[in-house]
Amino acid sequence: MNLALALKLGRISNLPTVWTNVLVGALLAGGSLADPRLPLLIVALSLFYVGGMFLNDAFDREFDAQHRPQRPIPSGQVSARQVFVAGFGLLALGLAVVAGAAGTSDGQTAWRALAAGAALAGAIVFYNAHHKDNPLSPLVMGLCRVLVVVTAAFSMVAVLPDAVLLAAVALLCHLIGLTYIAKQEH
Repeated sequence: MNLALALKLGRISNLPTVWTNVLVGALLAGGSLADPRLPLLIVALSLFYVGGMFLNDAFDREFDAQHRPQRPIPSGQVSARQVFVAGFGLLALGLAVVAGAAGTSDGQTAWRALAAGAALAGAIVFYNAHHKDNPLSPLVMGLCRVLVVVTAAFSMVAVLPDAVLLAAVALLCHLIGLTYIAKQEH
C-alpha cells in the first residue's frame, strides 16, 4: 500500500478534531502544553483514528462496492485483508503508545489509560462492524470521541476531574447530533 492510498483510507483531514479532543482531555486533567506526554498522546490517538478509518473501509467494502465503487477496496487498489491488518495494527500500535505516554511510577495512571484505550479500540471496532442500519450508531460514535478525551485525561491523572466529565458529556451530545445528521445523507 502506497502513501497516497494510506492517506485516502485514513481520511487524515479530520485529524485536527482528534488533536483537539486530546488537548481537552489532557489539559482539563491538569496537563500542560509543555508536558512531554502530550505529543505522544496526539500520536497515539491519531493512530486510533486512522486505524478506525481503515477498518471503516474494510467493514464497508460491500456497501462501497455498490454505492462508492471508487473507494480503494472495491476499485481493487488494495485488498480488504490488507486494510483489516493495517487497521487492527494501527489500533494496537496506538494502545502501545498510550502505554508509553501514561507510564508512571505508581502504575495507577497507566492501567486506567490503558483500560480507556482498550475500550476505545473496542468501540471503534464495534462501530465500524455495526454502524450500518444501527439506530444507536450515533451514540457509539460519540462514545469513541468521549473515550479519546478520557484516554488522554487518564494518561495525566488517576481520577478524572469534574471538568473532564462535563466536557465528555458535552462532546457526546455534540457527536450524537453530528453523526445522526451525517447518517441522514445516506
